[in-house]
Amino acid sequence: MSARDRETAMALARVAAALDGAVLGLGTATIAVASWVKYLAVSGQLRRIVAAPAVAISDIRSFLVEYGEGDEPVLAAVRGHVRAAPQGKLLVPPGSGEHCVIAKHTQMCLFSEWRGIFGWTFDLHALFFKSLKEQITTSFRWVYYLYFVNPQNMTGIVHVNLDRAMQPLPLTSVYHKLIPVESTPYTLFQTIVGNGYPVALLDEEKILPIGKEITAIGFCRPHRASVGISSCPEIPFFLSELTKDEMEVELSSRAQTLFWATVVLGTMSVCLLGFATYRYRTVTFLSWKKIKERREARQAQEVFRQTTDDVTDDQSSDEEAGEMGDGQLCVICLRKKRRAAFIPCGHLVCCCKCALIVERQFDPLCPMCRQDIRYMIRIYNN
Repeated sequence: MSARDRETAMALARVAAALDGAVLGLGTATIAVASWVKYLAVSGQLRRIVAAPAVAISDIRSFLVEYGEGDEPVLAAVRGHVRAAPQGKLLVPPGSGEHCVIAKHTQMCLFSEWRGIFGWTFDLHALFFKSLKEQITTSFRWVYYLYFVNPQNMTGIVHVNLDRAMQPLPLTSVYHKLIPVESTPYTLFQTIVGNGYPVALLDEEKILPIGKEITAIGFCRPHRASVGISSCPEIPFFLSELTKDEMEVELSSRAQTLFWATVVLGTMSVCLLGFATYRYRTVTFLSWKKIKERREARQAQEVFRQTTDDVTDDQSSDEEAGEMGDGQLCVICLRKKRRAAFIPCGHLVCCCKCALIVERQFDPLCPMCRQDIRYMIRIYNN
């Protein structure tokens, strides 16, 4: 981990531990809510895919006649092989030279960075800010007239409409070239600081070849002499190598993972927020208790000082040392009678003057038991 990432991790740890874990609890609760929202979305997608029937290409027209209402689209899944339009043009990427109906060309700048345990990379800044470590240039081309056919029955044809399709496509990598980047003096500086530096340029081509068997799930509607299928924005699949049953299994597993993640994160957030609330109430109670004790101690000290104003100059009220036993003399001056009791221990060991001296110390402690002194009271006895 670079020095920059270490500082960021330490700052995040301090923020998470702030307010006795309340910040971490709120963050965990936010993630739990987001996970629950994703779970609801995935569950809805799963229900839509389960409800969509799997129709053979040869039966698609009769299916639309039976279940379709005019020009209203019907969500269905069909599986077949990719074909281009009869006597239509095909794409030929320059890197591979193979014929295809979809071609995607990607150029990516690869960076060298520190890898930790299990080979994982650590870049905390990329979690919150847009990462500059993957500078990608992509060109995407496709044949407008793309068809699905059934190899056993060539009579059925489904036209695939790729317009506004945001789902990932089942492309195959056919060209992969790594071009090294020459090192510069700035590379040494980046290595010392701990940041990643460019090492190579990845040039890659992916295509959808002719004859590949895939599944298309989306809205089906009549299209000229055939049937057209377009993507449904409410489900994460459009063209996929998976069958309809495999899509259901994948979404079911994803929904189950999100559900248990929501339960675990929600429980953690409740525990953290409960602990933070308990700590806040405890600290507040102790603070008010200390304020109350200080107020009582201040009032007792004022009363004590008012009753001992004549002690410093007038000693007529105290008996002579010879008239008292050793158990009644102040343990500090050994001249006057014990008249000041320390609270909370309750020991009566000092005269009023020495008690005032003990009180003015930086850390006032009882001379007998060495406990903290909150305040003093004067004892009147015969």
